Amino acid sequence: MIRRTARAAAVELWLPLVAVAGAWVATTRSERFYFPPLQQVAHTYKQMWLFDRIGSDAVPSVRNFLFGLVIATVIGIGAGLVLALRESLYDAALPVFEFMRSVPGIVLVPIGLVLMGVGDEMKIAVIAYGTIWPILLGTIDGVRSLDPLVRDMMRSYHIPFHHRLLRVVLPGASPQILAGARISVALGVVLIIASEYVASTHGIGYVQLQAERTFAIPEMWSALLLLGILGYTSNVVFRGIERYLLRWYYGLRKAGQGGSAS
Repeated sequence: MIRRTARAAAVELWLPLVAVAGAWVATTRSERFYFPPLQQVAHTYKQMWLFDRIGSDAVPSVRNFLFGLVIATVIGIGAGLVLALRESLYDAALPVFEFMRSVPGIVLVPIGLVLMGVGDEMKIAVIAYGTIWPILLGTIDGVRSLDPLVRDMMRSYHIPFHHRLLRVVLPGASPQILAGARISVALGVVLIIASEYVASTHGIGYVQLQAERTFAIPEMWSALLLLGILGYTSNVVFRGIERYLLRWYYGLRKAGQGGSAS
């Protein structure tokens, strides 16, 4: 197990490590104002994001991201279940649903400022709105794609609704739900920055924008580096959660391909 994990990490990380080493060597003697040496960016990153600004800017951004994602997950799965199980309601809500889905979360920032001010509530609302759609779509698609024979069998055996929901419908739809949630995680990182670019007083996006306006180039690159690390880390964590929750699914797939289900 440990050997397999180490091998997977080596396969995934060798190219980024080679790229960082190449950039480190290529920029060592750089005197270009907009492309400082990577060593200087790393030093600035250490000073800013490991000490000075981690509590005042990094933690609030991560907190807003997590709150927005949790809200989007709860509402997306709940609304998706209702829409998927009530076809008449789904047909009636489809035009409104498509209209709202086509409005990017970023363009709602000015409206959020008017309605909720410049606090964290506005940022959480923007992140939740922008990340809810992949989860909602995944839930609807997952529930509607369940085998009709399974549904008929549950009805014929008069299985209570909550047992059907918790033991058959949600587990059966979970691969699509988690696929949508994975897209939402990436969208959430983008929306952190979008929500902090306008009328914000703290956060990673705010720091990066202020650094760009004051030509503090190493600080600007260090904020970008932090965002990349945050996006990669959140994706790795989510993949671990997904692998654990869908262990039965991957076992079935492996067994179907002729391997062992263990």
